[in-house]
This record gives sequence, C-alpha cells and structure tokens, in this order.
Amino acid sequence: MTSNSSPVNASNAAQYVGQTALVELVWDDEPEPLWLLLHIVGVVLPFEGVYDQAYFMTLEMNDPGQFPNEVFFSDIRTIRAMRHRDRHGSGNVLDRMTLTHSTDVAGSGAALPARRDSFTVPANGSTGAAHP
Repeated sequence: MTSNSSPVNASNAAQYVGQTALVELVWDDEPEPLWLLLHIVGVVLPFEGVYDQAYFMTLEMNDPGQFPNEVFFSDIRTIRAMRHRDRHGSGNVLDRMTLTHSTDVAGSGAALPARRDSFTVPANGSTGAAHP
C-alpha cells in the first residue's frame, strides 16, 4: 500500500457506486501508476477491530470477468467518474481529470474538440487543423 492519501474515504465512497470511473492506482514498490477504467459495483467500509481496510468492488471495463476485484482506497491517487453523453459516446472525463505528469503532455499542441459529430468536428474528433 502507498503512503499517499486517497481522494476516497468512507464518507464519499458511496457516490462512486454504480459509476464507471477512470482510476489511477499507485503502489510504493511500483515506479509507474496504473490507469484503469472500472465499473464500481460496490464498496466495503472498514469495520473497527475486524478489518481496517476500505475498498471498492470493481469490474474492469474491457474484461468484466465473473466476479468483482478489490481496489483499496489507499491505492487510489486519482478517481474521476465518467459522464456519459449518450449510448454511443465514450463519455468525457478530460475536463475533470487530474494530470499528475503535466510535462508528458506539455507542448503537444493537440486541440481537443468541444463537440463531436458536428459540422466542424467529425466523429473521429479530428479538427483537420495542424497544431505545431
């Protein structure tokens, strides 16, 4: 487990149940964080004197499996619930996402469209304009 404080605790965990969330996981013995898109299907809160760890019960978006996995609150650095636009869209978390390594994206010049499938922005998100 990591020494970082988690953005999730017993008082705000319930708001994520039933949501699909982008989650950044970190561990002391791993140099790189792990980003996952997860369906949060339940929460287990600590029970003093019995079990002191709180965690989400999750299903991975790309590999739901038969049974949920545990994602411990103490391993979560960043969590953002997806906002679904429609059944065909991918949702939007970019305006709410915490970028922990801003140097990785700085200077890319990539423009993110405000809307897709409009007359100015096709469904693939390309504006067609070059950005140095």
